[in-house]
Formats: sequence, structure tokens, C-alpha cells
Amino acid sequence: MDEDSVVQYLRDHPNIIEDYIVSPEISNETFERWSVRRAIKYKKPRKPVPGSSSGVGGAWTDLDLSMKRRVILETSDNRVKTNQSADYTQTIVNAGNQTIGEIHFYTPLGNEEKSIVSAVCTWAAAANYFSELYTHKNEGSDTQDHENIAKQRKLSNFLLDVARSIFFDIVSMDAVIIKVMNFAQKLVNADRASLFLVDSKNKQIYARIFDVGTGDEEYVRVNREGQKEIRFDMSKGIAGYVASTGEGLNIENAYEDERFNADVDSKTGYTTKSILCMPILIRGIIIGVVQMVNKKNGPFTRQDEDEFEIFAVYCGLALHHAKLYDKIRRSEQKYRVALEVLAYHSVCNSDEVNKLKKIEINNRIVELETIDFNGMRLSELEKPLYAVYMFKTLFSDYLQFETDDLIRFVLTVRKNYRRVAYHNWAHGWSVAHAMFATLTNSPDAFSKQEALALYVSCLCHDLDHRGKNNAYMKTMSTPLAAIYSTSVMERHHFNQTVTILQQDGHNILRNLSSEEYKQTLSLIKHCILATDLALFFSNKAKLNVIFDSGEFDINRQEHRLLTQAVMMTGCDLVASAKPWSIQTETVKVIFEEFYDQGDAERLSGKEPIAMMDRNKAHMLPQMQVEFMRGICLPCYELIAKIFPKADKMRERCEYNAKKWDELAAEQKEKQEANRDQKNLD
Repeated sequence: MDEDSVVQYLRDHPNIIEDYIVSPEISNETFERWSVRRAIKYKKPRKPVPGSSSGVGGAWTDLDLSMKRRVILETSDNRVKTNQSADYTQTIVNAGNQTIGEIHFYTPLGNEEKSIVSAVCTWAAAANYFSELYTHKNEGSDTQDHENIAKQRKLSNFLLDVARSIFFDIVSMDAVIIKVMNFAQKLVNADRASLFLVDSKNKQIYARIFDVGTGDEEYVRVNREGQKEIRFDMSKGIAGYVASTGEGLNIENAYEDERFNADVDSKTGYTTKSILCMPILIRGIIIGVVQMVNKKNGPFTRQDEDEFEIFAVYCGLALHHAKLYDKIRRSEQKYRVALEVLAYHSVCNSDEVNKLKKIEINNRIVELETIDFNGMRLSELEKPLYAVYMFKTLFSDYLQFETDDLIRFVLTVRKNYRRVAYHNWAHGWSVAHAMFATLTNSPDAFSKQEALALYVSCLCHDLDHRGKNNAYMKTMSTPLAAIYSTSVMERHHFNQTVTILQQDGHNILRNLSSEEYKQTLSLIKHCILATDLALFFSNKAKLNVIFDSGEFDINRQEHRLLTQAVMMTGCDLVASAKPWSIQTETVKVIFEEFYDQGDAERLSGKEPIAMMDRNKAHMLPQMQVEFMRGICLPCYELIAKIFPKADKMRERCEYNAKKWDELAAEQKEKQEANRDQKNLD
């Protein structure tokens, strides 16, 4: 098909091109660019303004601010030049054949930067718009001459310079104020210029930028940010009057106006003659006042007033955006401070690292290789020291890592466990030790990569635990529950693990290959999520079916993952397989945490379950029997089927369950005796 036949086909079927143009195939930016080009091309040309560039016509000559902005945007296709090897983007905005401004960004153009470019285009268009309005107003006059044309051209160029210059320093309110004062002074050829901002809440005007030695010291105050500023009541002086009323004043002789405050003149020896004081507005609200003093070649004129009205548009925009930037910058600094504080409190410091580095364990610690080891007797220094030792013992021949990184990782993990009754650093260490003992006694059970994931997962599996379970998180509609729909705390624990690994000097896995690194993180996630007891029941059921069918094969990936999941549960519940003295001591802190949750639930108007209700503490032995026989024993029975050497865990759990049975029976006898005694009474 040739071009003519395509055009004819589209004429005969206009719906096709319409459907295509409004489809997602065409971006909004492309559609708008086409629209502007069409408007420019078919806009009926207006008689050119005398003195205007012949190269700019069509829509650009229309007295329509929005159209001018669109023309600037349309004719600025060549405005972005990006140097990929440099750290900035240079933008040049053109209107027709005239360069309006050159802007430097120190980051690639994103949505915010594009908005800024759009704002500059609007300002540039506004300059031309107001200038042409002023010129258009005088078009009918037969006395218009080249001098007037030159003035308008000069004003237009001046306003474009203002837009370009102010924009460079828009990130600093003080810099913008200085620019505005300098430009205002030049605009009307004044000897001095002052800019006051309005504090409508306190009915005052104030300025941070002022001339030293002008006699204003008695008005100088230090604000909350520690900056010096001058403040005046809005009921005093010319500037106060303009700020209160919004009415601009052009005063030929200041001393003849009763509103003039001559105190400053009397203290400085300066003589104020003429004053031009104009309000600066944004969206109809007075945000500041510019006061110009003593025009150098006579009194201020009506033309000065008109020109400053145009200039005030830029002042308002510049001050408004500078104020926003000031707020953003302060917020950013607060955010950085908060991050620094969080980093300090959540990441170990160099003193802790150096203290641990000085202690070396050269001999094998045999007692650590048994499940019976009592981690409760370890000091706060010994726990991280032994955690480092266990990691080195398991993986020194497999993984290349820096000892400093490993020490930092362990210490930061310790720091990110909260001080709750049970799910704290001591519990995390105990679970990691249980995995260490299991892997040491069954060295061929898993690959080194799997063993690495299992050990790290155990050490980190309850990071940032708040002492409340998943049901509580969901019932109370906590922020974490809003983020994660299932396994709320476990997903948070995994994300905390990744966060620590990403900290500088903490990534003990960094020497793995990219593929190994991904696989290890995936295994860590699988293992940490497996500590959600809600998942244990389905894992147990799947494994029992596999065993009953005689199809279990540790080398099959599905069976291997299920085994790892059950192993994580077994290590998490290891207190139930510890010697009786350790078991009872652990149960006390477990139930103290449970009771804390129950108290919180009761305060919120919810009745806690019996396990969380400290008013039903007498039921603890029986609840432990149910827990041991319903969850712990079935878990260790499965583990013993897979790893016969782990049968001791099942035996110890069985023994502890019987002990709880005895305590439950004793408790029941006491209750019955008390009931019988009450009946006799």
C-alpha cells in the first residue's frame, strides 16, 4: 500500500484511527504534543506585535497564557541533553528562536524534575504573556514609538532573566529573597529594597535578610531555628500597612505620610524620600511585601507600579516554591537523622566488634554438640562468641567470609531482637544451637548450602519479635498485619534478616556466586516461614502420608524441603526436648509472654484464650501436656524417622510430657480436694 491509499482508507474508516489514537498505544504526552502541533499549524495568525520576532507566530502570538506554556513545551523537544558519563542533566528551554533558560539538575530527570521544567515553562510564558498584555494595551495609541517598544522588549527580557536566575536558587529561601530584592531594586532603579514575609498568625512581618548597621538592631530576634530576624508589628509602618491591606503604595514624600515610621532614619542618618511598597500574593493570599526606597532619578512612576505588579507574580511563585523546598529539605534532614539514630541503635558498634575479636576459641567445645547444653547459663558476651564459633565450625571449609563481617552480623542480629520475655536473643541463640548440634551429629544430612541456610535461619528466625503472636497482630489490625496477609511475623523476621545482610560489612554470604546467593536466600525464607506453627500441621500430614506409603526419599526436592521445615519446627521447640530443669525454667518465661499478650487483649476489650489468661495459670500443666503431645512429640517422632540419631530428642520430649502429666494430675487432685472441702463447709 502506498501513502495515498492509506490516507484514503483512513478517510473512509475514521473510526480506526480514532480508536488507535485513544488507545493505550499512544501516550498522553504524545497525544498532547500532536494536539499542540495541530493548534499551532492551523491557528489563524494574528497581526504580529510590532517589534516581535517574525519567527514566532500562530498560537504563540495568542494572548492565552496556557497556550504559550504549551507552545514552549512543544518547541522544546530539543531541550534535554543528557551526558550519561556525568552526574548531571542539562536542560535548555527554547521558545521559538529565543533561548529562555538553561537549568542544571544533579540527578536524572524524574517526575518531580519534569514538573519543575513545566513550572519554568509556565513562568517564561507568563513573562511573555504579561509583557504582551502591557504592549497590547498601548497598541491603539498613535503616539507609540520605538522607545516604548524598546521598553517592553527590555521588560520582557528582564522578566525572563528573573525566571531563570530565581530558579537556579529556588532551593534556598534566603537566596531567593536576596535575588528578589536585587531584581526589585534594578527594576525600578531604587537605592534600597527590603522584603518582608508575613506572619499572619502573630500579625507581624519579618525579614531574615537585612543590612547590618542600619539601626534595626533593637528589632532583631533569634527564631526557633537559631536564625536572626527582624520583626515588626503589622500595625506599624508602610510595609505593615501594605501587608495588612494588600494595597500597594507609591509615596512621593515619605515624611508627609503619617504611616511612615521615621525612627530608623533618625538612628542611621539615612533620609527616606520616596517609597514604592507592593504586596506579593500567591493564590490571593498576601505572603510578603517588597519595599523600595528612593528612586535614583525622581519619584516612582505609574510605569514602575505596573512593572512591579508583573514582577510580583514571579516573586510569589519563587517564594512559595522556595518555602516548599525549605520544608522538604528540613524533612529530608529529619529523615536522615532518624535513619542515623535507627542505624546506631540497630547496628552493632566498633567497640562491640573489637571486644569480641580479642577473644579466640581455639579448642573444640564438645559440650556444645549436645542438645542438653544449657544456653541460659551463658553470659551476654559468651552467646555471640559461641554463635561465631558454631558458624566457623560448620562452614569454614565451605564458605569464604571475613571474620569481622561474621562478628558484625551476629552482634547486629543480637541487637535486633527485642527485650521481650521469651522470643528474644536468648531464644534465637538456643534454636541456632539446636540446629548446630543436629548438623554436627548428622553431617551428611544436608548439603553445605542447605546447612548454611538452616543455621542462619535459626539464628534470625524471630528477629524483631514483639512478644505477640500472628493472631494478635491480625485481630488488632497492626501495621505488620496490613503488610503481610499470612505468616505475619515470620515474613517480617525474614525481611529483617535480609535488611541486616544488606548493611555495610554484614553480608556473610557475599562471596557466594549470584545463583548460590539467590538459592540460599530462598532457602532462608523457606526455613523462617516454616517456624509458623500453623504450617507445621500441614507439613506433618504430608510427611506422614509419604512415610505411610513407603515413598520417602531424602534426595527428592519436595521431601527435602518438608524435612527442612520440620527440622526448623523441632529446633524452635527444642526447650521441650531439654532436661527437665531447663524445660520448666523455659516454660515460665514462655507463659509470662503469653500472659502479657492476654493482658493487652483484655485491655482492648477482648477475652484472651486460656493459654494467654493469667487468671487461669492453674491450668498450665494440663495445657503443657496438650502442647507436648499434640505438637512437640509428633514433630520429634518425624525427625527421628528421618535421622535416627535425633531419637534422643523424642525420648526427652516423651519424658517431659510424662512429668507434665504428673503435675497435671496433682493439680487436678488439689482442685478436687478443694472442691470437696468447700462442699463439706
